[in-house]
Amino acid sequence: MNCKVKQGCLTSESCCILLWLAFTLFPVSVVTAADNRKIDESQQKEVKAEMKGYVGDENGEPVIGATVLESGTQNGVITDVDGIFTIQLAKNASLTISYVGYQKKTVVVKDKKFISVNLTPDRSMMLDEVVVVGFGKQKKESLVGAVQAVKPEDLKMTSSNLSTSFAGNVPGIIAVQTQGEPGSDEAKFYIRGISTFGSNTSPLIILDGVEINATMMNNIPPESIASFSVLKDATATSLYGSRGANGVIIVTTKQGQLSEKMSVDIRFDNTFSMPTYVQKMADGPTYMDMYNEAVYNQAIANNQEYEPFYSRDKIDKTRANANPYLFPNNDWYSMLFKDFAVNQNLNISIKGGSKNVDYFLNAGIFYENGIIRQPKEDKLDVGMRNKKYLFQSNVTARVTSTTKVGLNMNTQLFYHHAPKTSTRNLFAYSMHGNPVRFPATLPAEPGDTYIRYGSNDPWDVGKSEPNPYAKLSEGYTERNYVYMTTAFNLEQDLKFVTPGLKLTGLASFYNYSFNWLDHWIVPFYYKVSDDYTMDDQGNYLYKTSTIGEPGEPYLKSNSGRDPTESVWSLQGALDYSRQFGGHDVGATLVYHMKETKKVKDGGAEKDLLPYREQGMAGRLTYSFGQRYLLEATFGYNGSENFRSGHRFGFFPAIALGWTISNEKFFQPLKKTVSTLKIRATYGLTGNDALATRFPYVTEVSMNNNLDWWTGSGTRVNGPLVNIYGNANATWEKSKKLNLGVDMTLLESMDITIDYFKEDRSGIFMQRSSVPSTMGVTGMLPYANIGSVKNKGVDMSVAYSKVIGKDWVLRLNGSLTYAHNEITEIDEPVNVEPYSSRIGHPINSIMGYVSDGLFTSQEEIDRSPKQSFGNYTVGDIKYKDINGDGIVDENDQAPIGYSTVPEMTYSLQLGASYKGFDVSVMFQGAARSSVYLYQDLGWDNMTGNYYEEHINRWTPETAATATYPRFLQGSKESHQNYYLSDFWLKDGKYLRLKNVMISYTFDKKMLRKTPFSSLKIFASGFNLITWDKLKKVDPEVAPSSNTGYFYPQQRQYNMGINVSF
Repeated sequence: MNCKVKQGCLTSESCCILLWLAFTLFPVSVVTAADNRKIDESQQKEVKAEMKGYVGDENGEPVIGATVLESGTQNGVITDVDGIFTIQLAKNASLTISYVGYQKKTVVVKDKKFISVNLTPDRSMMLDEVVVVGFGKQKKESLVGAVQAVKPEDLKMTSSNLSTSFAGNVPGIIAVQTQGEPGSDEAKFYIRGISTFGSNTSPLIILDGVEINATMMNNIPPESIASFSVLKDATATSLYGSRGANGVIIVTTKQGQLSEKMSVDIRFDNTFSMPTYVQKMADGPTYMDMYNEAVYNQAIANNQEYEPFYSRDKIDKTRANANPYLFPNNDWYSMLFKDFAVNQNLNISIKGGSKNVDYFLNAGIFYENGIIRQPKEDKLDVGMRNKKYLFQSNVTARVTSTTKVGLNMNTQLFYHHAPKTSTRNLFAYSMHGNPVRFPATLPAEPGDTYIRYGSNDPWDVGKSEPNPYAKLSEGYTERNYVYMTTAFNLEQDLKFVTPGLKLTGLASFYNYSFNWLDHWIVPFYYKVSDDYTMDDQGNYLYKTSTIGEPGEPYLKSNSGRDPTESVWSLQGALDYSRQFGGHDVGATLVYHMKETKKVKDGGAEKDLLPYREQGMAGRLTYSFGQRYLLEATFGYNGSENFRSGHRFGFFPAIALGWTISNEKFFQPLKKTVSTLKIRATYGLTGNDALATRFPYVTEVSMNNNLDWWTGSGTRVNGPLVNIYGNANATWEKSKKLNLGVDMTLLESMDITIDYFKEDRSGIFMQRSSVPSTMGVTGMLPYANIGSVKNKGVDMSVAYSKVIGKDWVLRLNGSLTYAHNEITEIDEPVNVEPYSSRIGHPINSIMGYVSDGLFTSQEEIDRSPKQSFGNYTVGDIKYKDINGDGIVDENDQAPIGYSTVPEMTYSLQLGASYKGFDVSVMFQGAARSSVYLYQDLGWDNMTGNYYEEHINRWTPETAATATYPRFLQGSKESHQNYYLSDFWLKDGKYLRLKNVMISYTFDKKMLRKTPFSSLKIFASGFNLITWDKLKKVDPEVAPSSNTGYFYPQQRQYNMGINVSF
């Protein structure tokens, strides 16, 4: 039988034994609704009416074995397996309902024949609920640090990357999914934003005690996760010392459990995936008209006679599809990409255990297809497929009554097959490709053993114009990745020394390897002559000739591998936890060491030397009367990045908390404010992840050709300094303050609010303001010379309300706001305040401030002179920031917001009715800027035009135009395309992130099946987006957005989840 253990119910073993006895030692009839067991037969004679009722938990699930008593009497029954009871009551009686771990509830019956009651968890009995923190666990009620515990079910996603579920689900994390390519659609994420412009902005990630990278974390199936904790403040992260400055994520996987039989859970789902946005390009005739306009503008600006580049006859024949080879009209996007792709995911979990051994096994398979189209002419398989095989194996053995050993293994195998031409370039070609310059392919001629691809003379450089279709068809690449972690852990209870003392040990190994293989051919390109004739039947006759590099019909190949990375680590911890009356004391002391080795072909000596680090950490916790809380932590770490005498750093933190709701004076408010706790933490963390190893070492290369000669004209060879070392290089330090409050209102709404402030100093960067006259250009030293201030708020709200027997309503919301400003950076001392980066966000853009478009020559004449070359009516007008009457490079300033959102938020609504469950999630971001660059923003760039370019400047649209005049061959050198806020767009958006509906079959329906549970579900992801950008998905837009990326995906998912 399946045993549901309620929170706070003694121990899991005792609850299961009691329920097993209740249902097996007595006839089933004693717990049915028709014949409930009576506690006092004498009271039965006095009752006058029969009534029925239902008892459920906070989620509406039936409570089995709840005691239902007529108040003030011994007349009572217990609920059956469906939570139903039947009782005989006197008129106007009331009922008292109780169950271990839940608050008693009294209900006045009056004349009701049926009542439905939902019990509320007794929070006073939830003191033993724990949260995973650094190097251990802590009781939730006594937790003082800013730690966000995330439910594994909230991390379920349609993508194969776990981080795609972070946005809106994890308060304190700002996550941005920058592309949608299968296998590479992970989100970039930052705990409480970005606090450094150094080389490392990523949080530390720990899996079962082993440090892993974001790629491994992204590929942990939610079904394997037992707990997921985000450590945000100094108290929570200082234990990791030099590794914790950017926050810490701790993932623990599930373990087996004692059970009568093995349990098996299987999930299978199928997903349809398609782009959220597709750039709409002009067709061939429209493009030719627009390009002729650009030629006209150029002629007028240069006082030249206008001659159309494309004749009216060619435009008309292209529009009429007169001949696809002489008058091509290519839709490159449709040729290269499909409308949608289909993906599958299978996950199997096996769990069980005996008296001495527990086990948990999980295997996941992801099969993802991209929207890359397979050309019908191509014999090479250039389709996109991404396969992932994921394995988790956890085994725990009880060697003695006080000794446990365990082995946790995680293996991830990735196989990626894709076109040899990168998806970035393929999307670039789909926009950059001229739709009318040449056909995609030409007809085969007798004797051909290859495909003839169209091309033409280049616009700019090279021997021919790239053919997007040929680039897709020329070959494929295969990438194979292997990640593996193995952790052996030991737990020894030392209660024979003193109660509450425990020793744990961990030995772990991490390994990464990668290899690749490319296969390709060199395409044959042909140019169609501009001259043609027609025969008597009206057929077009034309000639073709080879162009560009000669083709090669045979298959070529290449292969290689990345350096293999292996990591060994050892960790030992001594834990003590004891309660003395109202005093609750805990202490932890940890020693940790790690060695990383990279094996590669060649490389300098410093590349082959192992990376070594070691350190100690400690935590002391104290609680008095479950009201007054104290926590002190420290990390003491050593890093080889710094010279002897500077290698160790000490990172302490302290936290205080007050659970006000446990005070006697607060008791009258408990019904309204169930719990109320305030917290304050302050501490120091560090960061030793630098852009270079051994920055204190001056690097010198020998036998260089020096730029001086002897009197006889012989050039002198000798040593040359490559980079100057800095003996004072040290840690990047972070001082963190956190003020928080936790509360529960009306026993149904949990609210957590945290204010944080961080001062990051000693940011490690290479000097850039050293005058070139010092002769050190190109070998500038590194130094701790940067500082950043980061502050903000993160909060979460969770509300759940049970209505009647069958309804449960849920509401969850979160908000994260993190604003950073540079307070110190290496820049010239005489920089003007308006152009200084100090006081602006880390990822802000330096550029010109625009002032619309020039509308007349008179406006040009009375405006400050723009020193960028020739400009005319319809070009962008820039502001003279420094007021010297000239617009030049001295008028550049930080513009816009950071390219990483400063604010993310979400709202989730859910409802359950019997077996049905529906949830809707809205997620958004604000205070970010998107810079549209090259093909994405500019017209033509020797390629195609967007539909949005229709609203460009012309004499007729001068008052309403949103784009400058068209140019012939737009280049970065033209002033219209300088970095400026004209191309800077507001990146805020609101997205219907997820909609899910599921149905869980009633257990009664499954009694004659082998299933213990069965659920079917359907969901949609990235369904609707409201934003101001319109061209591309605002979430994937980086700082310099060319549009050259695999677009964000809209997904529709259907699946089934069964248990045996």
